[in-house]
Amino acid sequence: MNPDFKIIVQEQDIVPILRIYGEIDIYTCPEFSTVLLDIIDKGNKDLILDLNNILYIDSTGLGAIAYSARIIAEKEGQINVICTKTQVKKIFEMSGLSKKNVKLFDKEDSAVKYFSSG
Repeated sequence: MNPDFKIIVQEQDIVPILRIYGEIDIYTCPEFSTVLLDIIDKGNKDLILDLNNILYIDSTGLGAIAYSARIIAEKEGQINVICTKTQVKKIFEMSGLSKKNVKLFDKEDSAVKYFSSG
């Protein structure tokens, strides 16, 4: 367990926001996946991932997001990702996730507004 890894879940009226801190890698991914799936199991078809405070994400972390996106796609849901880091955005774009039901945003208010206007 990485002591710098932390997930804070903010239950909002519109959509839950998961704020991730530290590294999402093979060591922290089990906890990350559990939290994502718990949020979905509670009936949420949409969610926001705030990745502005991650230091690193590897293929296991990306895989957890892809798996969650596939589950909520069956419910016509979406994951909005908040991230201003170019290298993290590039990972999403290269993986093809940003062409599916994962949308990238630079600001939290834009990510929230997407759900409130839809």
